[in-house]
Amino acid sequence: MRYKIVALLMVILIVFSLTASCNLRKNEKVQNPTDYYEYTVKRGILFESVDISGQVVSDEECKVKSLVSGVVERVFVEKGDRVKEGDILVELDDDDYLLNRIKALQNYENARISGSKLLLEQRKLELQIAEKNLERTKIKSPIDGVVVSVDVREGDILNVGKVVATVINDKKLHIEGAVDEIDFGKITIGQKAIVHFESLGGLEVPAVVTYISPIAITSGGLNVFPIELGFETDVENKRIVPGLSCDVSIVIISKKGVLTVPTNALGHTSNGYYVELKTEGGVKKQPVEVGYIGEYYAEIKDGLKEGDVIVIGKKTEVLKNKLPKITPRFLGAPRR
Repeated sequence: MRYKIVALLMVILIVFSLTASCNLRKNEKVQNPTDYYEYTVKRGILFESVDISGQVVSDEECKVKSLVSGVVERVFVEKGDRVKEGDILVELDDDDYLLNRIKALQNYENARISGSKLLLEQRKLELQIAEKNLERTKIKSPIDGVVVSVDVREGDILNVGKVVATVINDKKLHIEGAVDEIDFGKITIGQKAIVHFESLGGLEVPAVVTYISPIAITSGGLNVFPIELGFETDVENKRIVPGLSCDVSIVIISKKGVLTVPTNALGHTSNGYYVELKTEGGVKKQPVEVGYIGEYYAEIKDGLKEGDVIVIGKKTEVLKNKLPKITPRFLGAPRR
């Protein structure tokens, strides 16, 4: 009786082991279709951008200061006036400076007649200073532009260094913004960008990155790097003015006709990247050579061909609505 019980237990154990083994092999061969999705490899546009907010800034903004002291005799401009380089903005009472110039001229002439060489040089320098100060009583605009503020009135007494007016060049403009430290490594001088002006009816203007600060600053509790972009086309007649806000999309990469797969389809080992390729015999790890790896899609240079089907876990499925919102038309990419 004892032998029969032992034999029966052995049979049950063998049957259980065989069943578990079969189930394990079955699980290894068949994936739950709800845990993954299939992606067909195709050629298309590989595009990625860094989007920031920006503001239009004049290349030249001059706070015109008085280089001599005196009483304001006349103000020639008002806020909003357009001026040329050399136009007189403000004129000071020049009687004292004219008198100083006459005295300096007399001293110079006397030194020419009876003075030593050293004294002559001194008197010549005094005359030059007197003439320069007389000229400085006429305070002029150093640039072409628009007067955005006038800070003095007739009769005011000015000290040296007093700002009398501010002039900006509204024809030479650039964009200033900042990128956070996560995107800092993606930005380089010369990258193309598109500047979008919502306030101008959706106007879009091409630009290029011209400056990247090597030092981070803190803004809103985050480390950011100031950058500048120059317009690539003439914007004189587009109503773009200093102070206007805008959205900037800096193009990190834009390639046409390349094989792409979702970035989360890539696996990695010490031997390199691979994808899960669907074949007639099942799913296998297919080594691939990759090019640019973006946030959403990656470029495949070798290892796959158009039409291949790969398997991707749904837990990391790419969300299509996360693709960049602004796609530069001038690069040939369609707007979404």
